[in-house]
Parts: sequence; structure tokens; C-alpha cells
Amino acid sequence: MAKEHVWIKSRGMQLSAMMQLPTGVEHPPVVVIAHGFTGEKVGGGQRLVHIANALEQAGYASIRFDFAGSGDSEGTFAAQTTVSGWIEDLHEVVQWTAGQPRFHQSHLYLLGHSLGGAIVLLTDVQGVPIAGRIALAPVINLVDNFRETIIGPKQWAEAESGKTISHFYGSSYFLEPTFVHDLLESGHDPVEASKSYQAPVLLIHGTQDAAVPAAGSRIFYEQYHGPKELLLVEEGDHGFTSHLPVVIEKVLSWLSVR
Repeated sequence: MAKEHVWIKSRGMQLSAMMQLPTGVEHPPVVVIAHGFTGEKVGGGQRLVHIANALEQAGYASIRFDFAGSGDSEGTFAAQTTVSGWIEDLHEVVQWTAGQPRFHQSHLYLLGHSLGGAIVLLTDVQGVPIAGRIALAPVINLVDNFRETIIGPKQWAEAESGKTISHFYGSSYFLEPTFVHDLLESGHDPVEASKSYQAPVLLIHGTQDAAVPAAGSRIFYEQYHGPKELLLVEEGDHGFTSHLPVVIEKVLSWLSVR
């Protein structure tokens, strides 16, 4: 197993990234992996590590990274976590990846979980062709989902008025009001953003996802005009706790025909 830790600069900070390469494959296709809100590049239950290991065994390279303020990257979660900031981070990681000589002839894919799934659907990098996007339990209706479920109406209103919020959705994180202000002012909309690209999209969502309802993935699937697939995992929760093998099998089979 060939793993190499690298630092990638974004927003004036260093992002911690783990590059994983298959043995004996020249110019392998590469998958850039984006974690979710309050997550990091390992993933809950090592979810993203398991995905990266499966990709490696199938002949794919991967780069898992921590957004600024998350995991081992520089910055603080409270200050650096905004959707606009995360889009910029992914943009920089993609450009760095495309600039590596070993990937000059490689197809480049994006894979993200939860808010990372939304970022994958929101991000298009000029000059770097994206061969496909994989969104696992993506947040599609960002304002509604964060206001009503993840942050909650009371703390959302406090953030709107400029207060730092904490202990949302059972976490111990603090979050500056810039996160809420960015969502309200930016109009981040994965469905609208998808009109700028035509690359294949794979959506995977659990039917019992309490954090991010699967209805969002259905809406994206119905409205996306490029090649698309939607897998609804029966009884699957937000982290695919008991269904990760099903997710990995679908990801690999989908990639194999691209």
C-alpha cells in the first residue's frame, strides 16, 4: 500500500492530504475525496479510508484531504468553515492534483460525502476536466437542511444576528456566524451549479438518512441533464454504517465503465 502525506496550500493555509497510489499502475485515474461537515479525511468509522483502500485495489489513485480548519489542516473549524471556503479548498486540491506529473494523463474524479458531496456538485475547475462526480448523501438544499436540522432554527437565528454558535447536532464544535451568512448571501445551489457541466454523476443516499434527507438527491437526479445514476440504499443511514460494502461496490462498478 503506497501512501504519501502531502501539504496543499489554500486560502493562505496548508491543507493536510493523504495520497494513495496503486502499485505498478502508470498514470492511474485519480479520485479526489472530500469529507463532510465536522468530519475529516479518515471519515467516521474510517469510511473514507475504506473507500480509498478499495480504490487502490481496483487500480485507482486517491487524494483524501482535510478542509481548512478541519482534521490536520491549518486554521480553526469555527473561522474557516464556510461553503465558499470549502469550494475554494477543493478547487486548489484539484488544481494541485492535475499539476502532478504522475496524473498528467489521468482521468480525474471527485467524490464527496454529505457537505463534501455538495461541494463536489458545486465545484467546477476551469481548465481541469472532471471525468465524473460521486456524491454520497449530499446536502442539496443547503439553507433548509442546515437551518432546520443540522444547526436548528434557534441557533441559526442567533448566527444571523452575529453570534457564534456551538453544540449543534450533538457536536462540540463552535461555528462563527460567517457560515450562515455565506449560505444566505452566496446562493450556493448544487442543481443550479450543475448546469455548467455535463460529466457523469453518481448519487448514493440512504433511505433512512435522518441528517440529510434522500429527497435532495432525488431532486438533483431529476433535474441534472448529464449522464446520471441514483442508488437509494434501503435502510441506509447518513454514514452508511451497515451498508458501506454496498456503497463501495457501486462506486467501483460505476467507475469501471467510465
